[in-house]
Amino acid sequence: MSSAHPPDERWIPVALGAIDVRSSSDFALEAEVLVIPVVPGPALCLVGEGAALWRGLVRDGPLLPNTVDAARNTLLEDLREAGLVVRTSEHPAAVTHLAAPSLSSSLHELVYALVQRVADGAGIRCFFIKGPALHLQGLREREHSGDVDVWCDPARWDDLAEALEPWGWVRQPDPWRGTSIHHTATMTPTSWGCEIDVHRRLPGLTLDDRDAFAAVFARTTLLRYAGVEVAVPEVATHAVLAAVHAVRPEIGAGRRTEGVSAVATALLSATPDPASRARDVGAAAVLRGELTAVTGALIDVPEDAEPVDWEWRARPDRVRAYWTALQTLPLLTRVRVACRLVWPDDDVALASERRAGLPETSPRAARRKRLVRALRTWMRDRLQG
Repeated sequence: MSSAHPPDERWIPVALGAIDVRSSSDFALEAEVLVIPVVPGPALCLVGEGAALWRGLVRDGPLLPNTVDAARNTLLEDLREAGLVVRTSEHPAAVTHLAAPSLSSSLHELVYALVQRVADGAGIRCFFIKGPALHLQGLREREHSGDVDVWCDPARWDDLAEALEPWGWVRQPDPWRGTSIHHTATMTPTSWGCEIDVHRRLPGLTLDDRDAFAAVFARTTLLRYAGVEVAVPEVATHAVLAAVHAVRPEIGAGRRTEGVSAVATALLSATPDPASRARDVGAAAVLRGELTAVTGALIDVPEDAEPVDWEWRARPDRVRAYWTALQTLPLLTRVRVACRLVWPDDDVALASERRAGLPETSPRAARRKRLVRALRTWMRDRLQG
Protein backbone atom coordinates (compact mmCIF):
# COMPACT_ATOMS: atom_id res chain seq x y z
CA MET A 1 0.00 0.00 0.00
CA SER A 2 1.40 3.41 -0.95
CA SER A 3 2.14 5.87 1.88
CA ALA A 4 2.27 8.85 -0.47
CA HIS A 5 0.26 11.87 0.59
CA PRO A 6 -2.68 12.98 -1.60
CA PRO A 7 -1.62 15.44 -4.32
CA ASP A 8 -4.03 18.16 -3.09
CA GLU A 9 -2.74 18.07 0.48
CA ARG A 10 -1.63 21.42 1.95
CA TRP A 11 -0.43 22.94 5.21
CA ILE A 12 -3.57 24.77 6.40
CA PRO A 13 -3.76 27.20 9.37
CA VAL A 14 -6.59 26.21 11.72
CA ALA A 15 -8.12 27.58 14.92
CA LEU A 16 -11.44 27.81 16.72
CA GLY A 17 -10.86 31.54 17.06
CA ALA A 18 -8.00 33.93 16.40
CA ILE A 19 -7.22 37.61 17.02
CA ASP A 20 -4.41 39.81 15.72
CA VAL A 21 -3.14 41.54 18.89
CA ARG A 22 -0.11 43.32 17.44
CA SER A 23 -1.71 46.72 17.95
CA SER A 24 -3.20 45.92 21.36
CA SER A 25 -1.67 47.61 24.40
CA ASP A 26 -2.97 44.78 26.61
CA PHE A 27 -0.20 42.44 25.47
CA ALA A 28 3.59 42.45 25.42
CA LEU A 29 5.23 43.99 22.37
CA GLU A 30 6.29 40.60 21.02
CA ALA A 31 2.74 39.18 21.14
CA GLU A 32 1.21 38.83 17.67
CA VAL A 33 -1.69 36.36 17.56
CA LEU A 34 -4.04 35.12 20.27
CA VAL A 35 -5.46 31.81 19.10
CA ILE A 36 -7.57 28.83 20.18
CA PRO A 37 -6.12 25.52 18.94
CA VAL A 38 -8.42 22.85 17.50
CA VAL A 39 -7.42 20.48 20.32
CA PRO A 40 -8.82 21.03 23.84
CA GLY A 41 -6.76 23.33 26.01
CA PRO A 42 -6.14 26.99 26.79
CA ALA A 43 -5.65 29.83 24.33
CA LEU A 44 -2.11 30.34 23.01
CA CYS A 45 -0.20 33.48 22.11
CA LEU A 46 2.01 33.23 19.05
CA VAL A 47 5.25 35.18 18.86
CA GLY A 48 8.34 35.31 16.69
CA GLU A 49 8.89 32.86 13.85
CA GLY A 50 5.86 30.75 14.74
CA ALA A 51 3.59 33.77 14.58
CA ALA A 52 5.12 34.94 11.30
CA LEU A 53 4.72 31.53 9.69
CA TRP A 54 1.13 31.08 10.89
CA ARG A 55 0.11 34.60 9.81
CA GLY A 56 1.74 33.98 6.45
CA LEU A 57 -0.40 30.88 5.96
CA VAL A 58 -3.51 32.91 6.75
CA ARG A 59 -2.49 35.77 4.47
CA ASP A 60 -1.07 33.87 1.49
CA GLY A 61 -2.99 30.62 1.69
CA PRO A 62 -2.03 26.99 2.39
CA LEU A 63 1.43 25.74 1.48
CA LEU A 64 2.32 22.75 -0.66
CA PRO A 65 4.47 20.44 1.47
CA ASN A 66 7.17 20.18 -1.20
CA THR A 67 7.70 23.97 -1.14
CA VAL A 68 8.68 24.03 2.54
CA ASP A 69 12.33 23.90 3.61
CA ALA A 70 13.51 21.74 6.53
CA ALA A 71 13.50 24.54 9.10
CA ARG A 72 9.96 25.65 8.31
CA ASN A 73 8.80 22.05 8.11
CA THR A 74 10.02 21.50 11.68
CA LEU A 75 8.15 24.60 12.81
CA LEU A 76 5.02 23.47 11.00
CA GLU A 77 5.20 20.11 12.74
CA ASP A 78 5.39 21.93 16.08
CA LEU A 79 2.34 24.00 15.13
CA ARG A 80 0.52 20.83 14.07
CA GLU A 81 1.28 19.26 17.44
CA ALA A 82 -0.19 22.37 19.10
CA GLY A 83 -3.37 22.10 17.03
CA LEU A 84 -2.75 25.19 14.90
CA VAL A 85 -2.06 23.70 11.46
CA VAL A 86 -3.14 20.56 9.67
CA ARG A 87 -1.79 18.79 6.62
CA THR A 88 -4.81 17.97 4.52
CA SER A 89 -6.87 19.20 1.58
CA GLU A 90 -9.48 21.11 3.58
CA HIS A 91 -10.60 21.70 7.17
CA PRO A 92 -13.77 23.21 8.74
CA ALA A 93 -11.68 25.34 11.11
CA ALA A 94 -9.39 26.74 8.41
CA VAL A 95 -8.49 30.39 9.07
CA THR A 96 -8.54 32.71 6.07
CA HIS A 97 -8.73 36.10 7.79
CA LEU A 98 -7.15 37.53 10.91
CA ALA A 99 -8.86 40.55 12.48
CA ALA A 100 -8.04 42.91 15.32
CA PRO A 101 -10.00 42.54 18.61
CA SER A 102 -13.69 43.46 18.50
CA LEU A 103 -14.09 43.59 22.29
CA SER A 104 -12.13 45.28 25.06
CA SER A 105 -11.26 41.86 26.50
CA SER A 106 -9.60 39.66 23.91
CA LEU A 107 -9.80 36.67 26.24
CA HIS A 108 -13.57 36.96 26.56
CA GLU A 109 -13.86 37.40 22.81
CA LEU A 110 -12.09 34.09 22.35
CA VAL A 111 -14.44 32.43 24.84
CA TYR A 112 -17.45 33.52 22.77
CA ALA A 113 -15.82 32.03 19.67
CA LEU A 114 -14.94 28.82 21.48
CA VAL A 115 -18.43 28.27 22.90
CA GLN A 116 -19.97 28.83 19.47
CA ARG A 117 -17.53 26.40 17.85
CA VAL A 118 -18.10 23.75 20.53
CA ALA A 119 -21.87 24.14 20.17
CA ASP A 120 -21.65 23.93 16.37
CA GLY A 121 -19.48 20.83 16.61
CA ALA A 122 -22.09 19.14 18.80
CA GLY A 123 -25.01 20.31 16.63
CA ILE A 124 -26.43 22.46 19.43
CA ARG A 125 -28.31 25.64 18.54
CA CYS A 126 -27.43 28.58 20.75
CA PHE A 127 -27.19 32.36 21.01
CA PHE A 128 -25.52 34.74 23.45
CA ILE A 129 -27.35 37.15 25.73
CA LYS A 130 -26.33 40.16 27.79
CA GLY A 131 -22.62 40.94 27.76
CA PRO A 132 -20.79 43.26 25.33
CA ALA A 133 -23.41 42.73 22.61
CA LEU A 134 -25.67 45.09 24.57
CA HIS A 135 -22.97 47.76 24.34
CA LEU A 136 -22.39 47.15 20.63
CA GLN A 137 -26.15 47.44 20.06
CA GLY A 138 -26.31 50.75 21.94
CA LEU A 139 -28.37 49.32 24.81
CA ARG A 140 -25.92 50.00 27.64
CA GLU A 141 -22.86 52.11 28.33
CA ARG A 142 -20.80 49.45 30.09
CA GLU A 143 -18.67 47.69 27.52
CA HIS A 144 -17.43 44.60 29.31
CA SER A 145 -18.96 41.74 31.32
CA GLY A 146 -17.31 39.37 33.75
CA ASP A 147 -18.66 36.17 32.22
CA VAL A 148 -20.22 34.77 29.06
CA ASP A 149 -23.94 33.93 28.94
CA VAL A 150 -25.10 31.44 26.34
CA TRP A 151 -28.71 30.32 25.91
CA CYS A 152 -28.99 27.01 24.10
CA ASP A 153 -31.61 24.53 23.00
CA PRO A 154 -33.07 23.45 26.37
CA ALA A 155 -33.04 19.81 25.30
CA ARG A 156 -29.23 20.05 24.85
CA TRP A 157 -28.05 22.33 27.64
CA ASP A 158 -26.50 19.48 29.66
CA ASP A 159 -24.76 18.34 26.47
CA LEU A 160 -23.23 21.78 25.93
CA ALA A 161 -22.04 22.02 29.53
CA GLU A 162 -20.41 18.61 29.21
CA ALA A 163 -18.83 19.47 25.85
CA LEU A 164 -17.17 22.56 27.35
CA GLU A 165 -15.46 20.67 30.17
CA PRO A 166 -12.48 19.32 28.14
CA TRP A 167 -11.70 22.88 27.08
CA GLY A 168 -11.06 24.12 30.62
CA TRP A 169 -14.27 24.47 32.62
CA VAL A 170 -15.87 22.56 35.50
CA ARG A 171 -19.60 22.58 36.13
CA GLN A 172 -20.53 24.03 39.51
CA PRO A 173 -22.50 21.60 41.68
CA ASP A 174 -26.09 22.65 42.32
CA PRO A 175 -28.59 21.04 44.73
CA TRP A 176 -31.40 21.82 42.27
CA ARG A 177 -29.78 19.96 39.39
CA GLY A 178 -32.16 17.53 37.73
CA THR A 179 -35.24 19.60 38.61
CA SER A 180 -37.26 22.17 36.69
CA ILE A 181 -35.92 24.89 39.03
CA HIS A 182 -32.37 24.48 37.75
CA HIS A 183 -32.14 26.81 34.75
CA THR A 184 -28.44 27.71 34.49
CA ALA A 185 -25.28 25.61 34.55
CA THR A 186 -22.40 27.72 35.84
CA MET A 187 -19.09 26.64 34.34
CA THR A 188 -16.08 27.63 36.44
CA PRO A 189 -12.78 28.05 34.55
CA THR A 190 -9.72 25.99 35.34
CA SER A 191 -7.46 27.96 33.00
CA TRP A 192 -9.40 30.57 31.01
CA GLY A 193 -10.28 32.99 33.82
CA CYS A 194 -13.85 33.53 32.54
CA GLU A 195 -17.02 31.85 33.77
CA ILE A 196 -19.64 30.59 31.32
CA ASP A 197 -23.32 30.45 32.21
CA VAL A 198 -25.17 27.90 30.08
CA HIS A 199 -28.88 28.81 30.16
CA ARG A 200 -31.85 26.61 29.36
CA ARG A 201 -34.18 29.59 29.82
CA LEU A 202 -34.33 33.17 31.08
CA PRO A 203 -36.31 33.63 34.33
CA GLY A 204 -39.46 35.72 33.96
CA LEU A 205 -40.83 34.55 30.64
CA THR A 206 -44.27 32.95 30.45
CA LEU A 207 -43.45 30.61 27.58
CA ASP A 208 -42.14 27.13 28.30
CA ASP A 209 -38.44 26.52 27.81
CA ARG A 210 -38.69 25.16 24.27
CA ASP A 211 -41.03 27.87 23.00
CA ALA A 212 -39.09 30.67 24.67
CA PHE A 213 -35.83 29.52 23.08
CA ALA A 214 -37.48 29.19 19.67
CA ALA A 215 -39.11 32.63 19.92
CA VAL A 216 -35.81 34.36 20.65
CA PHE A 217 -33.70 32.22 18.32
CA ALA A 218 -35.98 33.25 15.45
CA ARG A 219 -35.04 36.87 16.19
CA THR A 220 -31.26 36.70 16.27
CA THR A 221 -28.57 38.44 14.29
CA LEU A 222 -24.88 37.70 13.81
CA LEU A 223 -21.77 39.34 15.23
CA ARG A 224 -18.20 38.31 14.52
CA TYR A 225 -15.96 37.57 17.51
CA ALA A 226 -12.40 36.29 16.98
CA GLY A 227 -13.26 35.43 13.38
CA VAL A 228 -16.32 33.37 14.31
CA GLU A 229 -19.93 34.34 13.66
CA VAL A 230 -21.95 34.20 16.87
CA ALA A 231 -25.68 34.71 17.22
CA VAL A 232 -27.19 37.33 19.55
CA PRO A 233 -30.78 38.58 19.84
CA GLU A 234 -31.53 41.43 17.45
CA VAL A 235 -31.72 44.84 19.12
CA ALA A 236 -35.43 45.03 19.96
CA THR A 237 -35.57 41.50 21.37
CA HIS A 238 -32.34 41.98 23.28
CA ALA A 239 -33.72 45.17 24.80
CA VAL A 240 -36.76 43.27 26.07
CA LEU A 241 -34.62 40.44 27.50
CA ALA A 242 -32.29 42.93 29.18
CA ALA A 243 -35.31 44.67 30.70
CA VAL A 244 -36.58 41.35 32.07
CA HIS A 245 -33.17 40.68 33.58
CA ALA A 246 -33.06 44.18 35.07
CA VAL A 247 -36.33 43.75 36.99
CA ARG A 248 -35.69 40.15 38.04
CA PRO A 249 -36.36 39.87 41.78
CA GLU A 250 -33.54 38.92 44.12
CA ILE A 251 -34.22 36.99 47.31
CA GLY A 252 -34.60 39.43 50.19
CA ALA A 253 -34.33 42.54 48.01
CA GLY A 254 -37.94 43.61 48.47
CA ARG A 255 -40.20 45.21 45.90
CA ARG A 256 -39.04 46.52 42.53
CA THR A 257 -37.43 49.93 43.00
CA GLU A 258 -38.00 53.02 40.87
CA GLY A 259 -34.37 52.89 39.76
CA VAL A 260 -34.67 49.33 38.51
CA SER A 261 -37.93 50.15 36.75
CA ALA A 262 -36.31 53.19 35.12
CA VAL A 263 -33.50 51.02 33.71
CA ALA A 264 -36.04 48.62 32.21
CA THR A 265 -38.13 51.47 30.82
CA ALA A 266 -35.08 52.99 29.13
CA LEU A 267 -34.24 49.65 27.52
CA LEU A 268 -37.79 49.18 26.24
CA SER A 269 -37.71 52.67 24.74
CA ALA A 270 -35.01 51.43 22.35
CA THR A 271 -37.57 49.54 20.27
CA PRO A 272 -40.48 51.11 18.34
CA ASP A 273 -42.98 48.43 19.40
CA PRO A 274 -41.82 47.00 22.72
CA ALA A 275 -45.24 45.59 23.66
CA SER A 276 -45.43 43.35 20.61
CA ARG A 277 -41.86 42.16 21.01
CA ALA A 278 -42.43 41.48 24.71
CA ARG A 279 -45.54 39.43 23.90
CA ASP A 280 -43.62 37.50 21.24
CA VAL A 281 -41.08 36.22 23.77
CA GLY A 282 -43.40 35.92 26.77
CA ALA A 283 -42.07 38.95 28.67
CA ALA A 284 -45.19 41.15 28.84
CA ALA A 285 -46.34 39.89 32.26
CA VAL A 286 -43.24 40.95 34.20
CA LEU A 287 -42.80 44.19 32.22
CA ARG A 288 -46.43 45.30 32.26
CA GLY A 289 -45.81 48.48 34.26
CA GLU A 290 -42.75 49.52 32.26
CA LEU A 291 -44.46 48.77 28.95
CA THR A 292 -47.44 50.86 29.99
CA ALA A 293 -45.09 53.74 30.83
CA VAL A 294 -43.41 53.50 27.41
CA THR A 295 -46.50 53.00 25.24
CA GLY A 296 -48.98 55.09 27.23
CA ALA A 297 -51.52 52.27 27.04
CA LEU A 298 -52.48 49.60 29.54
CA ILE A 299 -50.89 46.32 28.48
CA ASP A 300 -53.27 43.38 28.39
CA VAL A 301 -51.79 40.19 29.82
CA PRO A 302 -53.65 36.84 29.95
CA GLU A 303 -54.62 35.83 33.48
CA ASP A 304 -52.89 32.46 33.15
CA ALA A 305 -49.59 34.01 32.00
CA GLU A 306 -47.30 32.86 34.81
CA PRO A 307 -43.65 33.99 34.72
CA VAL A 308 -41.28 31.11 35.34
CA ASP A 309 -38.81 31.34 38.27
CA TRP A 310 -40.35 34.57 39.49
CA GLU A 311 -42.53 34.04 42.56
CA TRP A 312 -39.96 32.17 44.64
CA ARG A 313 -37.24 34.70 43.81
CA ALA A 314 -39.36 37.48 45.32
CA ARG A 315 -39.48 35.90 48.78
CA PRO A 316 -37.94 37.85 51.68
CA ASP A 317 -35.40 35.18 52.65
CA ARG A 318 -33.75 32.09 51.26
CA VAL A 319 -35.68 29.65 53.46
CA ARG A 320 -39.06 30.88 52.21
CA ALA A 321 -37.74 31.18 48.66
CA TYR A 322 -36.63 27.57 48.62
CA TRP A 323 -39.85 26.43 50.27
CA THR A 324 -41.88 28.17 47.55
CA ALA A 325 -39.72 26.68 44.81
CA LEU A 326 -40.09 23.20 46.31
CA GLN A 327 -43.89 23.41 46.06
CA THR A 328 -43.62 23.46 42.28
CA LEU A 329 -41.96 20.02 42.19
CA PRO A 330 -43.54 16.55 42.25
CA LEU A 331 -43.81 15.15 45.78
CA LEU A 332 -41.00 12.59 45.62
CA THR A 333 -38.66 15.06 43.92
CA ARG A 334 -39.65 17.67 46.51
CA VAL A 335 -38.65 15.41 49.39
CA ARG A 336 -35.38 14.41 47.75
CA VAL A 337 -34.34 17.98 46.96
CA ALA A 338 -35.41 19.25 50.41
CA CYS A 339 -33.08 16.70 52.02
CA ARG A 340 -30.33 17.71 49.60
CA LEU A 341 -30.77 21.38 50.49
CA VAL A 342 -30.57 20.75 54.24
CA TRP A 343 -27.77 18.17 54.08
CA PRO A 344 -26.22 18.47 50.60
CA ASP A 345 -23.94 16.16 48.68
CA ASP A 346 -20.20 16.49 49.25
CA ASP A 347 -19.51 18.59 46.14
CA VAL A 348 -22.33 21.04 46.91
CA ALA A 349 -21.23 21.43 50.52
CA LEU A 350 -17.61 22.08 49.59
CA ALA A 351 -18.61 24.50 46.83
CA SER A 352 -20.77 26.41 49.34
CA GLU A 353 -17.76 26.68 51.64
CA ARG A 354 -15.61 28.05 48.83
CA ARG A 355 -18.26 30.61 47.83
CA ALA A 356 -18.43 31.77 51.46
CA GLY A 357 -14.69 32.44 51.35
CA LEU A 358 -13.92 29.84 54.02
CA PRO A 359 -10.98 27.44 54.03
CA GLU A 360 -12.07 24.11 52.63
CA THR A 361 -12.46 21.38 55.24
CA SER A 362 -14.22 18.02 55.12
CA PRO A 363 -17.65 17.57 53.49
CA ARG A 364 -19.23 16.81 56.87
CA ALA A 365 -17.78 19.96 58.45
CA ALA A 366 -18.77 21.98 55.40
CA ARG A 367 -22.36 20.74 55.69
CA ARG A 368 -22.54 21.72 59.35
CA LYS A 369 -21.13 25.19 58.71
CA ARG A 370 -23.48 25.67 55.76
CA LEU A 371 -26.48 24.81 57.89
CA VAL A 372 -25.35 27.17 60.67
CA ARG A 373 -24.87 30.01 58.15
CA ALA A 374 -28.35 29.44 56.73
CA LEU A 375 -29.98 29.43 60.19
CA ARG A 376 -28.13 32.60 61.22
CA THR A 377 -29.14 34.36 58.03
CA TRP A 378 -32.76 33.29 58.47
CA MET A 379 -32.86 34.47 62.10
CA ARG A 380 -31.27 37.79 61.16
CA ASP A 381 -33.75 38.36 58.35
CA ARG A 382 -36.66 37.47 60.63
CA LEU A 383 -35.48 39.95 63.27
CA GLN A 384 -34.91 42.70 60.70
CA GLY A 385 -38.26 42.01 59.04
